[in-house]
Parts: sequence; structure tokens; C-alpha cells
Amino acid sequence: MFIIFPILCGLLIFIIFYNFHRCWRVAILESAILWGLLVAGITEFLSSIRFLNFSGIFTFWLWLDLILGFIVLKKVRLKIFGFNFQNIKIDPFLTLLLTCVAFITLTVGLIAVVAPSNNWDSLDYHLPRVVHWIQNRSVEHYPTSYTPQLYSAPWSGFAVMHLHILSGGDRFANLVQWFSMVGSLIGVSLIAKQLGGDLQSQVFSVVLCATIPVGILHASNAKDTYVVAFWLVCFVYYVVSTTNEQITWNHIFKMSASLGLAIFSKGTGYIYGLPFFIWFVLMDVQRDRRQVFKHILGSAAVIVLINSGHYLRNIELFGAATSTYPYKWSPDAYGIPIFLSSIVKNASLHMVLPLDLINTDALEKAIYKFHELLGVGINDPRNTFGTDFDFQALVPTFEDTAGNPIHFWLLLLAAVVCLSSRNLRTNKYLVSYLTTILCSFFLFCLLVKWQMWHSRLHLPVFVLISPFIGIVLSKIFHKNIGNVIMIILLQTSLVYVLLNEFRPILGEQNIFNTNRIYQYLRPVRNDKNNYINAAKFVKETKCKNIGLSLSNMEYPWWIILNNSHQSVRIEHINLKNRSSVKNRVYPYNTFIPCAIISVDSAPSEEIYTAGNIYMRGWHSGSSGQRIQVFVRP
Repeated sequence: MFIIFPILCGLLIFIIFYNFHRCWRVAILESAILWGLLVAGITEFLSSIRFLNFSGIFTFWLWLDLILGFIVLKKVRLKIFGFNFQNIKIDPFLTLLLTCVAFITLTVGLIAVVAPSNNWDSLDYHLPRVVHWIQNRSVEHYPTSYTPQLYSAPWSGFAVMHLHILSGGDRFANLVQWFSMVGSLIGVSLIAKQLGGDLQSQVFSVVLCATIPVGILHASNAKDTYVVAFWLVCFVYYVVSTTNEQITWNHIFKMSASLGLAIFSKGTGYIYGLPFFIWFVLMDVQRDRRQVFKHILGSAAVIVLINSGHYLRNIELFGAATSTYPYKWSPDAYGIPIFLSSIVKNASLHMVLPLDLINTDALEKAIYKFHELLGVGINDPRNTFGTDFDFQALVPTFEDTAGNPIHFWLLLLAAVVCLSSRNLRTNKYLVSYLTTILCSFFLFCLLVKWQMWHSRLHLPVFVLISPFIGIVLSKIFHKNIGNVIMIILLQTSLVYVLLNEFRPILGEQNIFNTNRIYQYLRPVRNDKNNYINAAKFVKETKCKNIGLSLSNMEYPWWIILNNSHQSVRIEHINLKNRSSVKNRVYPYNTFIPCAIISVDSAPSEEIYTAGNIYMRGWHSGSSGQRIQVFVRP
């Protein structure tokens, strides 16, 4: 498989960095950062010359492997390469914990390889934009009915695209998120070490991170939630390490590159990264005020350079570097009542413990009562987007609504214990770390309207808080109490590992006994036959240029229409959003469909596009989603 080439590149970079640092964990973070920059740079360059195809990507990775291989053979002293465990004494229980973490991680990795990513966001825009880029040989914006495909931060999509092109399909698309989970486990252990945690604290931190329900559920999909969490972990590690190391330009570059990649992966990178960047600036001021301004400018330059291609594409089409057209995520009003309402509603997504250990009705009534005291409606449109507030709608194993209840209550407990314990309270860096994470969460609540699906956006907070909780549990509580908590976390995590709502290992329709096409269509399982029959009708027409008139669930059409290995061209038609201007430029202005698939539009006997008329040749009927296929007379 050709995907071995980018993986080999990462391994060679790791060998070089390990030879320099003699610390395998730091080497992994640094090699990941450089690999991430290479993915971004290769993609942007090949896109600029419209050579974003197998030949271009394969050639780049092959030459990088040859160059790095030469450096390793000539410059690296391979005899020192290896891990020396003789002098490390690990408690048998800690070894057991790490073994359980390995089991969870490898099982999630198995799911990532076996099952396709089949949640709504992946099928709506994460995966569709990848195949559009491949079809266009460029990451330039294109005409689409769902503009998040365009303006959303693209790094995770870039990485998925490289794997897709080199492997000839999306079999390995989910590994980008899975590798991000693995990297985060390593990163949080390093953060715990920098904050003064011993070996037990570091292991506890890893267990806490590995058992985050939302993290487990998302590590096997093709989204960007764990990707941004990983880059933020790298960024925060370099921020925290400034407490023990001298600040150099090399350090500034690695820190800035991590934050730049986080922003390049998801918009929440701005929000969660800002408080930690301010913390770094404050520590820098205490050391040498004369260098602070230079460090800020240098960091900003690196971040902007990494994101410049995406910024320019957004400015050209939407008029803003970080456009979210046509959606408005920020609150319509600000003030203490609105702010407190957002904090409570976001926190409530993680409050309900399994087995109803905390009475759900009582908790929900308390939240309603709190809003009455604030004088703010719990579904106030000024700070609420989408669905209404409803505890009962939060499905524990559904990746878009699952919460992290045990971790949430452990965070509150650890915060209270830390602030009430003299030993921990005097650790100013530990307290500053807690304060900064809380500020990140509060900033998110201040700037983003509440949604029922926000728990997935909180993943970076729970990943980054793992070292703090791990240190508190290992230093304050009796050893047996901490061990019991770890066992409970590992046991409850199996529910999320084995019973993922969309990618279950157990059950009648699990990932091993369910047709892969049907797994793609799991979100619309009641309409799966209509999707398949519509695609069958299009194939019978021998049509190779297919127009789409729909607003979501685009990716399954690419899979169904191409599963006979007959390449087709797919474009959106009759657009009414900003991207419609792209229909007037090459190569989109040359596209004339011979068939059009319409989903959930009004019943019609004909449809017009580009001056041509198309007659309805097939339709699904009135039940479920209305699917219609139009063809040229």
C-alpha cells in the first residue's frame, strides 16, 4: 500500500528527533508537527499548479523518504536508537492500567479501519470536500450547496486526502483522528510531567484521556475534533515547558506551529488557544520584557503563514478570512445573565451520570430554576442555536450528543481539592494551568451559541484537563482511591468502545456483519434502498456527468455511484449561495450533467439547469426522503 510512504516519512523524522532529544515522547510530538507542516505545504503547492493527484503526492513523499533515509543512514548514530527500560521500575498496577489503555486504543483503531465514517458531519462536508478536491486536483473553493465544505478549516481534510489518494479509497480516512488520539495520550503525559507529576500522575493522566467518552467515539471517524485537540496538546506542552526551559526561537517556532496547525484544523483552535497564549506572554514578560514583542510577532507570522492559503480562499469568495457564511454562531447579545446561562447549559451536557446516579429530573429542574433567577429563557435565541434544551435527547453512545459525565464531576472534585490543599495550592503553575483551561471553556461559552451537539467541541478541554486531574488524584487521595477511580473509568469506557451508535462492535448490525454501503447509509437507514435504487437507475443510463441538487448527505452518492469502479464527475447545480459564482469559471462552467439527483425538493416532472431541461425518470415515492432522478430527454 502506498500510504506507507507518508507513514515512513513520519518514522524517519521521529528517528532524527529521537537521536537529538533522547526522549521518545518529545520526539513524537516534534515529528508530528513537522509532518503536519509537510502535509499542509505539499497540498498547497500541488494545488497551486493543479497537480493534486496520485503522481504529485506520491512523488513528494517518495523524495522526502529518500532524503530523510539518507540523513538517517549518514548522520544518525543508529546504535543509540532504542529505549532503555532497565532502570525504570513500574508498579504492576500502573502496567495493568497502561495495558488497558492499549486495549482501548487498539480496539478503537480497529473500528477506524474496518468501519467507514458515517456520522452526519463527515457525510455532509468532511468527506465530500476531500473527493471534490481530488476531482478538481485543487483545494480551491468550488460550487457547493453546503458551504461548510469550503470555509471550514481544512488540515484534517488535507491529511485524509493524502491517505485517500495513496490508498485509492477512504479505508484509512479515520486514522487521522485515531493517530491524533494516540498523540494526545503521549502529549498529556508530558504535560503532567512538566507540571510536576510523577510516574503515577502521568499514567493516571493517560488513563483519564483515553477514557473520555467523546474522544473514544470520535477517534474512529473522519472529523477534526481529536485533530484540533492533539495540536492544542502540542501547543500547550510547549507553553507549559517554558516554566522549566529557556525560551528560544526554536521553542517559539514549535509552539506557534502547533497553534497554527490547531487553527488550520478547526475554528475552536482560536478560542482554546488564546488563553494559553496569553499565559505564555505573561510568563515571557516576567523573564525578559524586551523580547516579548518580538516573540508575539514571530508567533503571529508563523500562524498566519500556515493558514494563509485558506485565508486567501475565504477572502476571495466570502470576503472574510474565517467566514462562517451563511451561519451565525456568535451570540446576538452579551451580558452576565446570558454568559452564565451559556456556561450552565454547556456544562449540563456532561452532568448526567450513567445509571441515573444523579436524579436527571431534579437536575433539569434546577437548571430551569437557575434560568428563571437569571431572567433568561433556557432556549433564548440570543445564545441558543438549533434544537431546544433537553436532557432526555442526549444519547450516551451517539458521538454528537455524548457527554463526559465522570470526567466532568472529577474535574469539579479535583478543582475543589486543589484549591483547598495547601500543597497543591502553592504550586502556582498547576493553579495557573487550571485557571487557563477554565478561561478557555468560559471564552468558548462567551463567543459561541449553545447547541445540543457542543459536547464534541469540548473535547480539547477534557483532554487538556486530564493532566491536572491525574496529578490531584495521585498526590492527594489515598492510593487505593485513585486506583479504584481508574478502574471505574476503564470499565465504563468499554460501553463507548463497543457500542458506538454508528459503528458498534456488538449487536445484530455491527461493523463486521453489515454491508459497508449500508454503514454509510446508517444515518438514513430507513431510506437506504431508495438511495441504492436511485444510483442503480443513474448507472443504467450510462451517465458520467451527474448533477446534485441537495443540502446534506452528499458523500454516500459518491460511494454508491462509483462502486462499480466507473469514474463519474459529480457537481452541484442550481446554487443560491455565495459559491454559485464558481459555476461561471473553468472547469465548472463546462459541466453539463446528463442526470440530476434531487433530494428533498418539491415533486416535479422536470428541472432546468444551464439552459437545459431534464425530465424526471425515477422517484422514491412519498415516504421518507423524497429522492428524484432527472435525465435529458
